[in-house]
Amino acid sequence: MLSNPEVSATPAPADDCLCSPFATTLNVTGVAISVIDEYGNQLTVCVNGRLAARLDALQFELGEGPARQALSSRSPVLWPDLDQDSETGWPVFQNAARELGVRGVFSFPLVLGNAVVGAVNLSTTTPHAADADFVSNAQSMANNVALTAVEWALHAAQRHSSPETEQAPALRREVHQATGIIISQLGLSAPDAFARLQAHAFSTGRPVDDVARDIVTRVLEFDPVTE
Repeated sequence: MLSNPEVSATPAPADDCLCSPFATTLNVTGVAISVIDEYGNQLTVCVNGRLAARLDALQFELGEGPARQALSSRSPVLWPDLDQDSETGWPVFQNAARELGVRGVFSFPLVLGNAVVGAVNLSTTTPHAADADFVSNAQSMANNVALTAVEWALHAAQRHSSPETEQAPALRREVHQATGIIISQLGLSAPDAFARLQAHAFSTGRPVDDVARDIVTRVLEFDPVTE
């Protein structure tokens, strides 16, 4: 079972100034902003608490959730009450979110020109209406931060450093390193290697970042004979 993290005012990355206005203006519990590049690599720009961070990580680990849907549909994804909405299209993430005490999830695409470059994820611990004003304000705010989010992500990647924290693993370099190691160990393609990493993390109930760290430090190895 997934543990329910304490929702607190734990300090987030310095760029939390991008997330805070969403929480204040839209009256939501959690906010996470992520940029996703053409190869599917996720760069977390900011989160405003442990709950938002865990939801952000879950979507990365599972490869499903409202952000992925917003990216593919290029439109807002709105689920005001997960206890009442049963056909989200991402049942594993939905059940995990429920276990964490989340009731509402909303994702808005980050759009630059004709490109969707990421998503703003909002969450609530109580049902939350998604009326026209809420949707309009949230999408407008997402549009306003899109360029800043991409610039931050590019700057962090070029510096080969980023403000990684317990809440926001940011570029998740160890995940990409671990995927490369699994490719070497099992002779898999990159997508299959990452899928194997995700599957191991999910089956053991651990964050994918923790499993990746064990692989990189050689605490965990995949045996091609038994895999």
